[in-house]
Amino acid sequence: MTALRFLASVFALVAVVSLVTDATPALNGTGAFNSTPVIGYWQDLAPASLAAARQAVKTATFPWVWDPVITSVLGLATPVLFGALAIFCGFLGRRREVFKIHVN
Repeated sequence: MTALRFLASVFALVAVVSLVTDATPALNGTGAFNSTPVIGYWQDLAPASLAAARQAVKTATFPWVWDPVITSVLGLATPVLFGALAIFCGFLGRRREVFKIHVN
């Protein structure tokens, strides 16, 4: 459970940093707010790994898995996707309350 809480904090950090990066031009008055999708960041940072992942998914599964399914998820705004992942991992990694039941 500790690993899921750690992942939740990392995903929340990525969500906040990407939100600040996208909102900075609007807050400075130099441009409008543009939310960058995950695939946009991936294309900018590592285009070769994106092409390799695309080819690996198309080779290992059906070709329709990459185009409508994975690209629709990767097309989401980065703060939205990583915020949802943070909430999901935080929910699964939460500390559960132990109930002690004593029968008399």
